[in-house]
Parts: sequence; C-alpha cells; structure tokens
Amino acid sequence: MEKNKNIILSLIKDDLTNMQLINGLNNIGLDAGRYYLHLTPIFFGMMGFGDYLQDDELYEEYFDFAETATKTDFFENPEHLNILALEVYNKLLIEKGKRK
Repeated sequence: MEKNKNIILSLIKDDLTNMQLINGLNNIGLDAGRYYLHLTPIFFGMMGFGDYLQDDELYEEYFDFAETATKTDFFENPEHLNILALEVYNKLLIEKGKRK
C-alpha cells in the first residue's frame, strides 16, 4: 500500500476539493450533487475497504469529516489541504490495522 500512498493522497485531496466545490455551489442555490466525482470508493478500495454497503459506517465518518474539513479555504492555505489529506490517510491506516 505504501507504493500507492501518493496516489491515494492525491485522490483524497481531489475528493476534498470536489466536495468543497459541490458544497459551495449548493450553498448558492445550484443543485450540484450530480457533479460529485465519486473518488471515495476508489481510494477506499485501494486501501482494502469495501463499498458503501460493506463499510457504511466508515464512509459516513469520512463524509462527516470531509464536510467539516471543506469549510476551510484551501486556496488561501494550500498546505492545509495536504495536512487534511494526510490526516484522512492516517485514520484509514489505523482503521485498516484494527481490522486485521
């Protein structure tokens, strides 16, 4: 999994950025939900987790975290996005370790 770490981190950052865009568009009255890129199942799968039905609680926990995280302006502080992505990655690694 370590060889995929940079790819997974990139996918997490893209997912958080996309979620921020979707939330912003929804906040101004546009229905942007259908433009969600569905990157979460990709990096969850790369880390060995199941789909929504198998890991519903883990997905919900991620989406709750992402909802809070995307309230930060990543353009004003781009390093914050890197920190958040690494935090998500590390939390998923911990969860993966618990399941072994």
